Amino acid sequence: MAASADLVESVRELVLMDSASALRWFQHDYPHPLARWHHHPEIEIHLITGSSGTAQIGSAARAFGPGALYLIGSELPHNWVSSVQDGETVPGRDLLIQADPELLIRLAELVPDLNRIPPLLATARYGIQYAGATRERAVQVLGDIRDRRGAMRFAGLLELLDLLAGAPAHEREVLSEQLIDTPLGTDDSEIFHCAVTYLHEHLGERVQLADVAHEIQMSETHVSRLFSRATGVGFARTVIRLRVSEACRLLLRTDLPVADVCFRAGFTNLSNFNRRFREETGMTPRAYRAAQLIE
Repeated sequence: MAASADLVESVRELVLMDSASALRWFQHDYPHPLARWHHHPEIEIHLITGSSGTAQIGSAARAFGPGALYLIGSELPHNWVSSVQDGETVPGRDLLIQADPELLIRLAELVPDLNRIPPLLATARYGIQYAGATRERAVQVLGDIRDRRGAMRFAGLLELLDLLAGAPAHEREVLSEQLIDTPLGTDDSEIFHCAVTYLHEHLGERVQLADVAHEIQMSETHVSRLFSRATGVGFARTVIRLRVSEACRLLLRTDLPVADVCFRAGFTNLSNFNRRFREETGMTPRAYRAAQLIE
């Protein structure tokens, strides 16, 4: 499966930094060529400003909504898939900053005041999601950086990273259970993106490995190995996590009964749904909905 030059940049994203700055502040709509399964050496602080859907970060799949904030480490594969109608666009869905982690680590070696940054970047290789007061303050700083210039712009990045590094445990969640040391190459990343796109489009159906293999015209063995390499947890677990993530989104964004959520997310019976949901979230669907409503 040949990859064009455009695909090379969208799979292992080529981040074009601002020549007058050590960071890149960027915002884009959804859908967008960069909104796909990809990785890059730069760290990324990423805010979702609109829509809901599923975040895939390393081996993790999580429901997201407006205000979701993440720190993505170097080379960690990631993608945010919004649940939208055909032809629908979400203006300015993604607001993000990207920066060179090696520059930040070298700077921390020279400036002791920055000693919390290297451990933060190490943990970020698993992906971190933020909540509570940390998220609220970080979103404000992230927005302010857009209009800063010169030293104040870079100072904003350091302020933001220090804020994230100091987040209390209950306001941060490390997402991927495995470190993805060797992200997929360009061709395999494009194949994987096509496979996951197909899964999202058919999640409510009884989609199986053979269906995905047929769709992307690859053998089942190749597809199975691809999912294991990309996520570290394989095809079956990835499908379960995507379905649980969709169930979480429906529980949060609709008032559908739990039974309807179960079947819309692609589970075939309530018993299996409840078991899988508890495995991934630590609580029942009803308890999850109630806890989120309280927050």
